[in-house]
Amino acid sequence: MKVRMREYDSIVELLIEGNIMQENVDVFRNRLNDLIDNGKIKIVLNFGDTSYISSLCLSVIVGVKNRLSTLNGDIKIIQANQLISNLFEITNLNKKLEMHKTLEAASAAFSKIPVKPV
Repeated sequence: MKVRMREYDSIVELLIEGNIMQENVDVFRNRLNDLIDNGKIKIVLNFGDTSYISSLCLSVIVGVKNRLSTLNGDIKIIQANQLISNLFEITNLNKKLEMHKTLEAASAAFSKIPVKPV
């Protein structure tokens, strides 16, 4: 697994290359937590070059989403293949996490985040 980052104003896109297996979930988790620790609270995960993610990866994404929601942020998924999309559907996480086809659609969805009082 290789993770590249691109920033667009307040949005960070993580381009995941390769599969997120059990053995590299800690690297993935640390990368996400480092972003949040550095004030990045609008994150897009681009799975365009990913064929498979482990179930442990799903729990990391949910944990990050929960953390971001307390900071008025969010995490979105783009370009997930059918296998990854099915995994989100089977686990009902497609109801908790937004999935979009493009970065533009995910970016537009960030403007719909309700601001919570601090």
